[in-house]
Amino acid sequence: MADRQQIQAELEAKLEAGGKKVDELKAKMAESGDAASEEAKTALAQAEKVLNEGKAKLSELADASDEKFDEVWEKTKDVWDDLSSQVEGGWASLTEKVKGMFS
Repeated sequence: MADRQQIQAELEAKLEAGGKKVDELKAKMAESGDAASEEAKTALAQAEKVLNEGKAKLSELADASDEKFDEVWEKTKDVWDDLSSQVEGGWASLTEKVKGMFS
């Protein structure tokens, strides 16, 4: 199993990449102004929610003592995998919705 620093670094990198993607999509939607569909706005809000949930889980891991880290990671791992899947699937879906606004 990876050590604490590796796990945290990997999660931080995923969250940072997700945050950049959200920022890019926000910028595209801002450019489109009123042309942004409600569906795209809802999808972006959901992506931000999932990203915030990931940040909360990372914070929970970071705050865990060394003795409790493995226990917290085991409880968080399944949730994190679900969040990662939602984020990856959500980016693809959201990106398509935003692209559709510009076609």
